[in-house]
Amino acid sequence: MLKAVIFDLDGVLMEFNLNSRTIKEEVIRFLEGKGLAAGIVKPEDSFSAIKETFRSFFSERGKDSIWIDKLIREAEEIPVKHEINAARVSKLLPQAKETLVALRLMGLKLAVFTYNNRTATDIALRRHKIEGLFDSVVCRDMVSQPKPDSIHLSAVLKSLGAGAKEAVVVGDSEMDIKPSKELGVTVVAVTTGVRDAEYLKSLSPDYLIGNLYEIVGIVEKINGKRN
Repeated sequence: MLKAVIFDLDGVLMEFNLNSRTIKEEVIRFLEGKGLAAGIVKPEDSFSAIKETFRSFFSERGKDSIWIDKLIREAEEIPVKHEINAARVSKLLPQAKETLVALRLMGLKLAVFTYNNRTATDIALRRHKIEGLFDSVVCRDMVSQPKPDSIHLSAVLKSLGAGAKEAVVVGDSEMDIKPSKELGVTVVAVTTGVRDAEYLKSLSPDYLIGNLYEIVGIVEKINGKRN
């Protein structure tokens, strides 16, 4: 039996209103201002890849880890600022609250599994008065390695007291699908976020939906099959 449903935040429960490229460009300008070679990282790179390249670049040039970690923490404040501003004007996606309420009435535990930071996440959940619907909220700054690393999803499962076969993840990108498949968690991809249906289908999620409320029927179907 499924015991829990785990949701990504932006693009799944709320409209995605961040310009990731603009944020990465600002991060790169900051790091290049500290001496990173121009062009060695690009806005197309993931945030984690940008940070690791910065770390390797200066480690090879004799900078100690304290100096490197300090600058990475300063760089990480750039997306935090943008995420907090976005959370303050965030909008719920259609049927998000209705879906959460329906799942709670089915006796399921609910969690947020987000790359967003904790401050911004709390602001967004309070803004829409849905914070009380979740049993667990695990953000990128609450784990040693955030998604797509499976450590993040493992932390969510542990916080819910649920095994991999007792949960389903609802996400809108490879960052949600990859760790789910690694851990053997059923994953539902939804087309309301950053990736279109064709791209999401290529990642082989267990289910692909265009309306969040469809997750209610999927949970009923899975639990019906397992009874």
